[in-house]
Amino acid sequence: MSAPFLSIRGLERRLATGNVEHLTFEPGVNVFVGRPNTGKTKWLQTLDFLLGDTGANPYEQSDVEGLAEKYEAASAVICIGDESFRIERRWREAGAKGKVFVEDEGMPAKDFQHWLMEKLGIPLVNFPKGNPMSGQTWPELSFRTLLRHIFRQQRFWSGLVDQQPDNEQHASLLLFLGLAERIYSDDYGALVELKLKSMRVRARRDHYRETLNDLAVELLDSDDANLGVNETTVAVTLKRLQDEVERLQKRKLEVLTTASNASLPVSDRSRIAELGHARAVALEDVTVARQKSLGAEERLAEVRRYRADLEAEIERMGRVADASALLADLKVTHCPACDQEIIPYQKPNHCFVCHQHLPEEPEIAGLGEVRLQFEQDRLSAELLEAEELIAILERDIEKQTKAYRDADEALRTIEIELAPARRAVAAVAQADVSEIDVALGKAAERQRQMGRVAGALELGKSFDKQIQALEDEIKPLQEKVDEANRSIDFNAAAQKLEDGMNAYLDALNAQRPDTWNHSMVEIDISKSSTSFRVGRKRWRDALGGTDSLYFLMAYHFGLLSLSPIADMHYPGMAIIDVPGEFSGEEVKDSENFIVQPFIDLLAQEEFEGTQLIITGASFAGLQGVHVQRQTHVHVA
Repeated sequence: MSAPFLSIRGLERRLATGNVEHLTFEPGVNVFVGRPNTGKTKWLQTLDFLLGDTGANPYEQSDVEGLAEKYEAASAVICIGDESFRIERRWREAGAKGKVFVEDEGMPAKDFQHWLMEKLGIPLVNFPKGNPMSGQTWPELSFRTLLRHIFRQQRFWSGLVDQQPDNEQHASLLLFLGLAERIYSDDYGALVELKLKSMRVRARRDHYRETLNDLAVELLDSDDANLGVNETTVAVTLKRLQDEVERLQKRKLEVLTTASNASLPVSDRSRIAELGHARAVALEDVTVARQKSLGAEERLAEVRRYRADLEAEIERMGRVADASALLADLKVTHCPACDQEIIPYQKPNHCFVCHQHLPEEPEIAGLGEVRLQFEQDRLSAELLEAEELIAILERDIEKQTKAYRDADEALRTIEIELAPARRAVAAVAQADVSEIDVALGKAAERQRQMGRVAGALELGKSFDKQIQALEDEIKPLQEKVDEANRSIDFNAAAQKLEDGMNAYLDALNAQRPDTWNHSMVEIDISKSSTSFRVGRKRWRDALGGTDSLYFLMAYHFGLLSLSPIADMHYPGMAIIDVPGEFSGEEVKDSENFIVQPFIDLLAQEEFEGTQLIITGASFAGLQGVHVQRQTHVHVA
């Protein structure tokens, strides 16, 4: 079963004087007759504006002097299936310029398009403009986009749909053929979004690795540098640095031992060794005492901040208690919302403000005081605990400070006793020790840096996990989308439009043999493109002059022929504003000739309710059409 058809039954323009100009149309073929400059195109532009154009009204754009002030509103009666609606644009009314009124209910032009698509049973879809993976947001395939295929304006006769990008033309055709909602499905949108997300994470990972490699490659050996920064090269470098540190430490010990043996008497060496051991113990005691002291100081500062917060809260609760005592006797005499005097509530035992039943006992005032006192008692108890904890921490800090001073004093005593031996050893080995210490410092620094690089590599692994998780989502969704696409018969859908166009051209030949002496039209449509060919050439390359007019009329005929087909979404209406001349030839002599196939088509039972509105200069003697005539010629 096909969707409801759209048709126009009446069209009005309201003048600033209050008078109304009116046109009527019927289902079937409507010929809109009038010599040039009788205003046919302006009427159709008015209809275009009524159907949701977001630009200026057609009279505001006119070059004719005074026309912009002549009209103030326009309306149309449209039929959608069995329902009729009056739509109106009021461009002079404040706040109504951008709205379309449907039965006097104003709605923004975009909402009107949604309403129209819903009434026509045309699904709302979003489509990619160009490459789906470009990252651009998919725009909505609006009724205005579709209208470019339904309403051919007089100025647009050089292309299939003039000044409409190929991707929009393709998406519109897919929608008319009932394919767009299957191709641009929610699954496809989700799949593209996941792929874009995966691409972005991959790009971040590659950029991260490249940057990390640039920063860390100098820390590697020259042999490993060619391999780049990875887990293997980092592990090898860390092992090499650790070996280097151990070798330097061993060398330093050897130098110091040799120097000690050379500079110190044998009798003093055992004492020096004892002092060295005692120095190491004292140094550790100093470090431990200092760390404990710093920890206690941090904890003390934290508890002191907590105590300050409690004191502030207790002070605030005190102010609340004082305010409660002062405000307890005040009565609410006026409504806090509207400031009107409160009328006493008649029911006893009910609140005179909120009218809720009063609790029997205890009294409400008493409950408030109890809760306030409870909070004050709780805060006071917590403050007492904080005070006790502060006292404990202060004593602990004194203890740790004393331990630190004692350990530091012991260390200084040992240092003083060791000083002569150090000077003696330094005189012998200072240069070698300094060189080793510098080398140790460099190696230790490189160890720290390589440790950071190893940590950074772990971060890089998170990108791999993200990519794998996305790929796990993409794979089943890709199979689902591929399966849905495989089930679409593009050739069968294109064949229906192709048959309609060729039926029109055959009808022309039936009226006038050899009118169309080219090959039949062939249409190729796929997920991403559409092409129209005549023979082996694209239609624009194959045709010229009047043949292009026949081809474009065949296109509208083909679209109209889709109207009654189930699951297709062409709304059963075409509006064609035929130019007076086409490629230098007057169309007047061909008017009846090119319209007759539409008359025969729309007369068929399954096309009941469809409509064609076509302009022309004469249509003399044409049967089976509704004639709407314009006679007044407007002279600039």
